Amino acid sequence: MYLVRPVDFSDLPALERLAQQAGIGFTNFPANRDRLNDLIASSKRSMLANIEQPGEESYSFVLIDTSRDVIVGACGLEAMVGTDTPFYSYRIDEVVHASPQMQIHNRISALFLCHDYNGTSRMMALVVDRAHQNHIAMSLLSRARLLFMAKHQERFTKRIFVELRGESDRHGFSPFWDSLGKHFFSMDFQKADYLSGVSNKNFIADLMPRYPIYVPTLPQAAQDVIGVVHEESDKSAEILLEEGFQFRNYVDIFDAGPTVESKLQDIHTVVNSKTGSMTIDEGLSNAPMHLIAKGKLGDFRATVAPAYDHQDQLTIETATQQRLQISEGEQIQWITL
Repeated sequence: MYLVRPVDFSDLPALERLAQQAGIGFTNFPANRDRLNDLIASSKRSMLANIEQPGEESYSFVLIDTSRDVIVGACGLEAMVGTDTPFYSYRIDEVVHASPQMQIHNRISALFLCHDYNGTSRMMALVVDRAHQNHIAMSLLSRARLLFMAKHQERFTKRIFVELRGESDRHGFSPFWDSLGKHFFSMDFQKADYLSGVSNKNFIADLMPRYPIYVPTLPQAAQDVIGVVHEESDKSAEILLEEGFQFRNYVDIFDAGPTVESKLQDIHTVVNSKTGSMTIDEGLSNAPMHLIAKGKLGDFRATVAPAYDHQDQLTIETATQQRLQISEGEQIQWITL
């Protein structure tokens, strides 16, 4: 079975391994020891902070294969982007070019550099070991952070967004970057993606073109991948769409991967999760699978297990109670998968 918990400093070697395996395109989860250590430190500080409204906090979690006590996945949340440097995206919009004299009226798709997501909460990269990219593990890791947000809504903005990985190959070639970004940054996609994850992002503002990019002027290979999800991120995308996230015509400035968003109050797991007490019974193997969580902040734990829902009470097995370390009388959260 699997368990999700907040990240700790002892997890650093496992995070390095996952980052190396994830490869290119996970800007906020770079294969850089110092950056990953900073990610852990930020999460630890944020879990201890007394928060009245969201700010620079971030929260990171790991997925554990409990049968071997091995970390096999990681994900995170940022309370608010753009607090230090602007968070850049391309907004897809239309520009009208018309000539009454020639009776021509053209609506041309264009990319506008913007920072419309400044001041918004973000769900960061979800990375899972290839051997564990099954429905249970992926759903647990992705949705556990939604339960965390449901319990701590004061720590996040009312609008949540996620950048999905765009098209690139295992050698680091991105059709979109090769057709556009490369000409302004004078570096390949792999280096730009890495620098964006480990360094100050002011270089983006310094080098990106300020004027709209007319989509028809780009090579067809670049046009074809605008808003397209990388095949290895299809499962992550499906889970988010099931939760109610939608594409609102924003794409990543490096690989043109789509950005999806939702209001916190509209996310399925946030809206439909329940809080109550638990009872113990054995032999629940045929019961519906539930996502179950307990604890606040640093004590947060989540798992998937069979259970029976009785409105304000959930019946679980002893093994589930032990895995989550639930104390008698402790309140838990749950939702049917």
